[in-house]
Amino acid sequence: MSRKSILITVGLLAVLGLYYLFSEAPQPVDVTAAETGTVKAFIEERAKTSLPRIYRIAMPLNGRVMPITVQEDEKVTQGQVIAEMDTSDLDAEVAKARYRVEQYARKIIEQSDNRLEDNSLDQFDEFLKSMNLTVEAASKQQDASKAKWTYARDEYDRKYQLFQKNALSASELSEADLFKKQSEIDYQKDILTWRALQAIQSAMQIGKISIQKYKEKKVLSEAVLQEEKKEAESQLEQLQRDRNRATMRSPIDGTVLAKHFSNERTLPAGEILLELGQLDNLEVEADVLSQYVGNIHVGSPVDIEGPAIGPDPVQGKVKRIYPKGFTKISSLGVEQQRVKVIIGFDRNIFKQLQQQQRTLGTDFRVRVKIYTDIKPDVVKVSRSTLFRNGSGQWQAYVVRNNRTVLVDVEPGVMNDFEAEIKTGIKAGDRLIVAPSMNLTSGQSVEPHLIKNLERSPAD
Repeated sequence: MSRKSILITVGLLAVLGLYYLFSEAPQPVDVTAAETGTVKAFIEERAKTSLPRIYRIAMPLNGRVMPITVQEDEKVTQGQVIAEMDTSDLDAEVAKARYRVEQYARKIIEQSDNRLEDNSLDQFDEFLKSMNLTVEAASKQQDASKAKWTYARDEYDRKYQLFQKNALSASELSEADLFKKQSEIDYQKDILTWRALQAIQSAMQIGKISIQKYKEKKVLSEAVLQEEKKEAESQLEQLQRDRNRATMRSPIDGTVLAKHFSNERTLPAGEILLELGQLDNLEVEADVLSQYVGNIHVGSPVDIEGPAIGPDPVQGKVKRIYPKGFTKISSLGVEQQRVKVIIGFDRNIFKQLQQQQRTLGTDFRVRVKIYTDIKPDVVKVSRSTLFRNGSGQWQAYVVRNNRTVLVDVEPGVMNDFEAEIKTGIKAGDRLIVAPSMNLTSGQSVEPHLIKNLERSPAD
């Protein structure tokens, strides 16, 4: 092809393009009508069902657990035996501890029996009374013997003076000397008797004191035995508690969520055997991005949906928002800061699901829509009809008389499907869906009306 031919062809194509451009042939577009209704702003997240509390039945102490017969999903009642340990060793320990307590009780009874000591003290008191009188009599006897001896000594001295004057015979003097010596001997004997009786009196007093000290010692021994008995009773109570704990009972009316062991085996204390829960208290747990949590409040309405729920979503409300966030890695490997939000089912919803034979348990995957704002009776349009211009102003193309009109709009509450329009559009206006970048205001178009475009499932 020659250069001239190429130029002619290009010229023809240019003329042809200008013809089509200025011929104002209508461009086909999809449109949807603005209408009056309710617009809801929501946060959508993946979530899972959970329970506010899971009761974990664990081994109370080291030992051997017997076979566990309850099964997952089995209903249990409060107080029902759900697991047991082999208690033969515990039973023997309890019997030994009980015997020790009984032994201490018998010893305490023996130590508290003071009848023998009291009788002995009474006898000592009587003996001491008699001994006191005897010592007093011996004291008076030795006083009399002393007076007799003094008299005999003075009588001998008088007779001796008479003998020196030859006024008394030698035999009479000898008789006086014999009387003096006998009196002295009697006096010495009475002194020895009095002192011997005093010694016996002291010995009896010491014996009484010894019995009293022995009683005091028995009181102290009884106190020691009481403390030892308390310690033995404490050990018995601990063993009895362990024995009672060895029979594990359900703390609630609920359902067996998980069973970790079935057969008999030896396990350490603290090993989890069963997990129980009350499915009537089932709730939903969602991890929401922290930047969105500020728009959520306790009581905010929620739609709960997913295959586990069924074809229609069920309703719930936000029960609790955790005060502390945490870091979570997304499926794309992005580090995100999230906050846990707890959602409760509306009243009787869970029972309705059960009546529909929907098996819903804990840790089931669901999706939630947490509504942060709801505007009823407003002008709303499809979210795909709105766009921003270079300066950030929201705009839309409205079709009037089969020509496009570019209008500025002020949106309000919006979600991924719909948007509230405060100004710029009225109900009944037809808006172009996903307008082309080549579209201009005043351009002739051929509209094709689309109904229920991207309608939110919440409606």
